[in-house]
Amino acid sequence: MKKDSTIYFVGFITDSGFDEFVAKWEFYANQVSTNHHSVLLQQEPGTKTRFKYVSHHKLRNDTINFSFMKGRSSEHFADQKVKVVSLGGYTVLQAGDAHRNENSECRLMAFISHQETDIDFYRHLLPSQQVNIYQAYYENCAYGYIVEFFPAEKDAAGLLLQLKTRGVEASLYRESLTPHI
Repeated sequence: MKKDSTIYFVGFITDSGFDEFVAKWEFYANQVSTNHHSVLLQQEPGTKTRFKYVSHHKLRNDTINFSFMKGRSSEHFADQKVKVVSLGGYTVLQAGDAHRNENSECRLMAFISHQETDIDFYRHLLPSQQVNIYQAYYENCAYGYIVEFFPAEKDAAGLLLQLKTRGVEASLYRESLTPHI
């Protein structure tokens, strides 16, 4: 992961199933794509989280004014009960290994508040190659940090409990789609 890029995170609040959701999501993802843009969609496999889906949009730092709902004043997908929440643009503070934990398809995302002062706590929960830390790039980002952990399946529930006990908004996700945009 390059540190000369900005990662834009978009959360989706919905009860829609994957097939129904992804058709509309791809429509908007294609509208905001550029040749300097890569996209990843993740799905929360359960139903106990704020964002059922989260997408990453990696753009070069010289890209400005990212808007997933380009040209629309509504924050909802047409004809679907999907609320689109822009979490903002983040820079890479720590980049783990691209292959992460090969024994796991698990991705735990922690959404850290702006008031958090001990980011080192999160750095040391797993080996550094299994942790990505993104720091808010803009003042209006929804969170101060977004941290991705790539634990072994057997360790994921314990790590999630540890984060929730600390008062962190966190959930397990699985990579659902990396479209060829």
